[in-house]
Amino acid sequence: MTQNYDIIIFGGGIAGLFIASRLRNAGYNLILVEKDKLGGVQTLASQGMIHGGQKYTLQGNVTAQAASIAAMPARWDACFEGTGDIDLSGVEALSDTQVMFPAGSVLSSLTVFAAAKTVNGKTKKLPHKDFPEILKRGPIYEMQEKVLDIKSLVSSLTEDLQGRTLKGEAEEILPDGQVVIGGQKFQAQAIIFTAGAGNEMALKLLNIKEQHTQRRPLRQIMVKPMPQALYGHGIVGKPKPRVTITSHPDNTGSYIWYLGGNIAEEGAKMTEAEAFSFAKKEMQEIFPDMDWDNKEWASWQGDRAEAFDSAGHLPTGPCIQQRGKILLAWPTKLTFVPALADSVFEWLQKSQIKPSPETTPPSLPAVEIGSYPWEEATWQRL
Repeated sequence: MTQNYDIIIFGGGIAGLFIASRLRNAGYNLILVEKDKLGGVQTLASQGMIHGGQKYTLQGNVTAQAASIAAMPARWDACFEGTGDIDLSGVEALSDTQVMFPAGSVLSSLTVFAAAKTVNGKTKKLPHKDFPEILKRGPIYEMQEKVLDIKSLVSSLTEDLQGRTLKGEAEEILPDGQVVIGGQKFQAQAIIFTAGAGNEMALKLLNIKEQHTQRRPLRQIMVKPMPQALYGHGIVGKPKPRVTITSHPDNTGSYIWYLGGNIAEEGAKMTEAEAFSFAKKEMQEIFPDMDWDNKEWASWQGDRAEAFDSAGHLPTGPCIQQRGKILLAWPTKLTFVPALADSVFEWLQKSQIKPSPETTPPSLPAVEIGSYPWEEATWQRL
């Protein structure tokens, strides 16, 4: 017996959950299917930063990413205030602001200034007395852009999806909207894949040979114990931050620093031991007044799964691709998720896919929220 829904969404990361929540609020009869845990792979491993594009202006130019991302913080803020596309007023912020600071040269100080002034007027230069305690030298610019507790975001998004987040994966797909999950047949007006690397599986099941996805490797580095929290971007005279740092309480009164930016990209090309040595050396140069010899280190290695770019670059914004009643979707960045939801919503309206009466969710197991990388990491002392 085939069960019918308006929408079936595959992928329980931020993109799938946000889109599902928005569509449920619009009255669509849907289920969301995740093969592992809610929060997926990329979402819980992300740094949770909602930013408006300054870090993409590090040559003083407005890049395509910077121009398209500039309006996103306001969209998110409306959700956090309970007045946006969906109500995310219960989401916790680790920090309401981020900072940009020079990470090693006179040129980096000039680049910080250029980036701060190019895109967003909500950036202010901090007086020395307001510097984060861990930072000794300026200039330091503060951005009114949040850093989220991602688990609280995932939890908040699931509140509108009670009984409709289910564990399973697609075993067979037909372009007419029929899919097999756990041996059961389902029919939908539209099937939406937001599964990151799992979108590759959808293309394979649809027997599509040409390349439509890409992966860019990353090795995020974790270090503890850190005495203070820091949320921001260490800038040099290059097109990307030397390091991007978020901080997470470790239940001992100290913090885990989670390191992205160039440290994470270069670390992906190395063994874990080499990545730790590289990260330690970088942090010693960026923060020379700190003792880096009594720390524990860990890493999370994964791939950023995105829509294909012929040059292998970061796509400039969210992407969708259609195959019959199948929609493949990638947000590209956490910040872009509301814009991706807009694109999906517009596609549904253009395709005249409208809400229909409710049906009971199928007898598939429920799916749980996943863990942060540092909760499952193996720590090493260098």
